[in-house]
Amino acid sequence: MVVAVVLSGRTGRNGVMAGVVLGALLMASVSCGGADGAGGKPLTKVTYRGPFVTSGGDAPLYYADKLGYFEEEGLDVEIRDSKGSGQTITDVGNGGSDFGMAAATNLIMAIGQGQQLTSAATYLGRSSFGFFVPKDSGITSIKGLRGRSVAVSALVEQNMYAALTAAGLSKSDVEVVVADANALVTTYVSGKVDAMYTVRYFVPQTQRRPAEVLMQSDVGFNPPDYVLVVTRETLRDRPQLVRAFARATLRGFQAAKKDPDAAIKAITAEHPELNPRQSLGTLKSVLDFMCSPAQSGRPYGENAPDDWTGAVEGLKRTAGLRGPEDGRKYFDNSLFAKGDGLGTGTC
Repeated sequence: MVVAVVLSGRTGRNGVMAGVVLGALLMASVSCGGADGAGGKPLTKVTYRGPFVTSGGDAPLYYADKLGYFEEEGLDVEIRDSKGSGQTITDVGNGGSDFGMAAATNLIMAIGQGQQLTSAATYLGRSSFGFFVPKDSGITSIKGLRGRSVAVSALVEQNMYAALTAAGLSKSDVEVVVADANALVTTYVSGKVDAMYTVRYFVPQTQRRPAEVLMQSDVGFNPPDYVLVVTRETLRDRPQLVRAFARATLRGFQAAKKDPDAAIKAITAEHPELNPRQSLGTLKSVLDFMCSPAQSGRPYGENAPDDWTGAVEGLKRTAGLRGPEDGRKYFDNSLFAKGDGLGTGTC
């Protein structure tokens, strides 16, 4: 299989993904044929956009490509990175990409605003969001942030308020400093703020100001972390295409879990600019969040209704979510009907 990687204007040779995972999104013209696979059989060209710029968190997709998972599914994947889940969701919703990976909370808000999107699978079920605080700060709980300054990107500001509420704080209890997503870590590391709200995957990038991360899941707010975003129309009209992409990428995460070093070799072969050690640290952190307690015993990738319901309730209280109260309106488990785990194991 041939996979074109489009990252900030650069195209890779055989790689597969862009966007950290945190992340990555499929963006494609499914009506057009791609390259030829084994035996000369034409591959279906699709494109995927990730949630961030390329990092070690994207390694599972590169590893899926190296292992031939995409070609086995008859796919020729083009991958692009992103400046955040908001951009990814908008791109998929507007038809610019066939698939994307984005934070579930951002997806919920978009659906609440009327976008015809859904989560077809959950890559990372346990919330990785939390509050970074310096190890020498003496802050040991989210409640300890009262009166402190917290940097956050506009894309997840409302999510942070839900986490604060779960911990017994209100918006006015902290000084909010909204920073550009690409400058968020720099703002924290520079010492301009007392804390930072983002995903734990950024721990390797905070070495100049070593941090502890106070996880929001520890105070009972555990929305699904990063999910497979697709339009309802695509899932309805091309279920086999969605199944193929979901199966290949979920298998990639499972394979990376078994051999993270090999996964990092796969991504750094395409992106030698990445620091292998830092990338490995990021990947291992990402893989810690593959399954939430509510997903225990379920096929890996299946959306857990309890997690979605809790997320919807939290966002309605603090973020002005106007969408349906039923958490099941924000995801679709049809790929996992009749206990079909897509061959990706269980949580």
